[in-house]
Amino acid sequence: MKPFTTKRLAICQLELQDAPELARISDVPAVSQWMAFMEGSFPLEKAQALIASQNHTKEYFFAVRLFDGTLIGAMGVIDHPDGSIEVGYWLGVEYQGKGYALEALRGTLDQIAADPALAPRPIFAETRPDNAASIRLLTKMGFYATGRPGPRPNRIEFRLG
Repeated sequence: MKPFTTKRLAICQLELQDAPELARISDVPAVSQWMAFMEGSFPLEKAQALIASQNHTKEYFFAVRLFDGTLIGAMGVIDHPDGSIEVGYWLGVEYQGKGYALEALRGTLDQIAADPALAPRPIFAETRPDNAASIRLLTKMGFYATGRPGPRPNRIEFRLG
């Protein structure tokens, strides 16, 4: 995906120089507890590895920034071998509950829908069953619970309807 903006956000692919900021907002239990790949912590080394892995995997991560340049979170877009696209997101604690995740997810889904190669592909997300905020967001965006587990342990799958 190419960089894009929404009403309040600028979104572009994470680069290695973003790792310190990403670790700063992510390496707190209120954020890292929800992300399977963070395993309860997300220090600088994990942030660097996640960003660097984009060159070797089909897992892409995007900085979610305010227009003043402040990194407030990240979006993930994973191109799965079965042709499905997985979307994910996380925000720093001080940026939660302000509609930023909804705006970033809506913008990401709009970008996918506008790409003829991606638009026809199924889109899904996963979340922990006890993550009420994420479930509300996914439902608001038109996702529905499939009743199946997500790809990672202790996760439930949501498909975009």
